Amino acid sequence: MSVLETDLVDYIYLDEDEQTPVLVVSDPLSWRPPEDAAHLEALREKLNSQIAFVQTGQIRGVWPDYRGGLVRVEVIAQNPLTDLAEQFYRRAREVMTGANMELAVQFLDA
Repeated sequence: MSVLETDLVDYIYLDEDEQTPVLVVSDPLSWRPPEDAAHLEALREKLNSQIAFVQTGQIRGVWPDYRGGLVRVEVIAQNPLTDLAEQFYRRAREVMTGANMELAVQFLDA
């Protein structure tokens, strides 16, 4: 699964130290033009579906005891971010904070 499958959660686990559900998004796509526009749209849709997964209560299908609280989304990216991508992530973090969600980006080791 990846960022292109916008209606799915790629992977989910519980951060046991923080007792926080973590939704993982796999992002192998390039940020080079002209692919960057399609990449942004797919990522926007994917993150919106992660928000909906939590807000509609679908997360309780995985964690029946989930009663609210912080949820973290971790994007595992293969390619370094461009300025455009950085701007997108700044705005996405603001939106997700309003939904009681945290957004983190990690990069695969080359």
